[in-house]
Amino acid sequence: MNWNWPRVRRTARRILSRRHVALEEMATEVVELASGETVTIPPAVHMPESLERVQKLSPWRDWTTERLLIEGGRQQHAACLRYRVRDAQLVGAYLYRGAAREQVGYAPESWRAAGPAEYLAEAHLMSNFAGSRFFGNYLLDEFPRQLLVESPAPRIRALGKQFEHEAGYRELLGLEAPRHVPWARIGELTIYVDYGQNRSKEQRFRELRTRMRRSLGGRGARGRTVFLDRGETGERRTIANQTELEAFLAAQGVDIVTPSQLSTEDVARRTLDAALVISVEGSHLSHVIYTVADGGTLLVLQPPDRFAMAYKEFTDRMGLGFAFLVGQAGAEGWSVPLHELGRLMDEVLR
Repeated sequence: MNWNWPRVRRTARRILSRRHVALEEMATEVVELASGETVTIPPAVHMPESLERVQKLSPWRDWTTERLLIEGGRQQHAACLRYRVRDAQLVGAYLYRGAAREQVGYAPESWRAAGPAEYLAEAHLMSNFAGSRFFGNYLLDEFPRQLLVESPAPRIRALGKQFEHEAGYRELLGLEAPRHVPWARIGELTIYVDYGQNRSKEQRFRELRTRMRRSLGGRGARGRTVFLDRGETGERRTIANQTELEAFLAAQGVDIVTPSQLSTEDVARRTLDAALVISVEGSHLSHVIYTVADGGTLLVLQPPDRFAMAYKEFTDRMGLGFAFLVGQAGAEGWSVPLHELGRLMDEVLR
């Protein structure tokens, strides 16, 4: 093991500069790859009484954003940008350049580094903090980001989580895995700022959805409803009346799909062209972003203490429907009001 000298030098320079230095300040070139835009989004389908049960937002969300997504209105989408930074160093989950530092992976910052450093004359960074930590952001952000790269220079990623279904989705979508480099000195690094749901992002989502159908040999059975069972993956969001919920859905012919028990291809085939996908809010919803039917709907079951509308940003961009139902808090956790779920299913499927 070696000292993380980029961190040592950055700390010293940060003290001398007496201010935070953003990595983009170090860029030698900034190019706008796709313009930002303002669009009108529709309201989410929901029962009015459902919102009264919300106790707390997800720690990653805020009410200003959520209210707009719930009520609909004018929404601003950020531009897609490309930064070029010279003489950067990637160590673990952090990128350093002089007095600047950026977390682009998911791991604690350390004073030690796995060495020796590898030198790359040029590289494209494919990872960011969110995508390295959350499976949902990984499929929603990192996969379409790879379609921005036109240069043959290496695609690299920072230290982060390894996701169970990653390799399978990469094979189905024809995306080569970026190379993980524990410590790299990079002559010229290209970084993409690509979180906005602009037209460029939509085009790349559509390209990946086309690739998925091609890999699976066409289209699935139309008009189906799927319940995507979260299982025990991710942060615990256990439904107290899970057994009753599944019985209720099965009685209506809903296909119950548990990704943690299936291969990537099996999940994709079971969800391909589903008209309605029902699931608890969370990263596992990304299993259907490339398979849900055009014009289909996500019906998201919301824990009352972790409300989040993140996937509506995707459905709005792609012309899909979005509905939600907030659960009821109780001594044994939270439960899904089945009578309200039935009404909501009828409303989105009519």
